[in-house]
Amino acid sequence: MSSLREKIKMSQEERLQFLEKQISIQIGTINKDGSPHLTTMWYVYDGNNFIFHTYTKSQKIINLKRDSRITLLTEAGSQYSDLQGIIVYGNAEIINGNDSLEEVIRYMEMVGQKYIKDEKGAQYIEGMKLQAPKRSVVIVKPSKFISWDHTKI
Repeated sequence: MSSLREKIKMSQEERLQFLEKQISIQIGTINKDGSPHLTTMWYVYDGNNFIFHTYTKSQKIINLKRDSRITLLTEAGSQYSDLQGIIVYGNAEIINGNDSLEEVIRYMEMVGQKYIKDEKGAQYIEGMKLQAPKRSVVIVKPSKFISWDHTKI
């Protein structure tokens, strides 16, 4: 007889479908004093890595430069019977817009295309390109997934 934990675990395909629908991820990095730093970001999951971008001077980038370990969380549901979520443990690679402008712009466009589909979206992406020298892309390479889908109960 399998455990409840095994029963509610998402398959790789279910994780992919869930991640495509999710709007944002909560990001946990480690502050200098060891306390957690949490924030929420838009992201893209390319099937292997999670990708988001932020200002290079942000606290999460400062933390990741010191310690590349990162935790991600995305979840959905409003009552116990429909709760779904994924926690991802991994390591972050930072690509600085000052050093790799074209690469950062390419990733910024990738993230932007997930969220913004109309003319305003194109304007938004063009505006973000102007900020690219001050931004960094973070590529999270997952080492462990923990998932749950209470609709399976």
